[in-house]
Amino acid sequence: MARADFYQLKESHGNDRYRLLQQLLSKSVGAGHQVHIHCRDAAEAAHLDDYIWAFKPESFLPHHQLGQEQDLQSPITLGHQDLWPEQADICINFSPDPVSGIARIIEIVVQEPEILQQTREHYRHYQQQGHTLHVHKI
Repeated sequence: MARADFYQLKESHGNDRYRLLQQLLSKSVGAGHQVHIHCRDAAEAAHLDDYIWAFKPESFLPHHQLGQEQDLQSPITLGHQDLWPEQADICINFSPDPVSGIARIIEIVVQEPEILQQTREHYRHYQQQGHTLHVHKI
């Protein structure tokens, strides 16, 4: 059965969503997981790619954008629309649409009206699909 985790930030300041993303990536990759970040579009994938490169130069997280670079093997991929990796056991969803076909889904909830609405819809969708749901208030 698939699992969906919602990490709910009490407040949103600047890049809080991206900082939490970075923490989740570090923890997941450190535990040996393959992580896919499913983005809204190519522009968001490029932005997150740049953010991951620049976040902490001393703690590099190997990653690449699907469709942009040759067949690289890295524990983190970024994609959008139909760009999915061959292997991933965790998907961090930044897309406005819910995702399926993966063992664990992570949604980062911030206090912005558009994102709140999307993640509420995703929660209902995953609930209807029979996913095990977990909410983590941060």
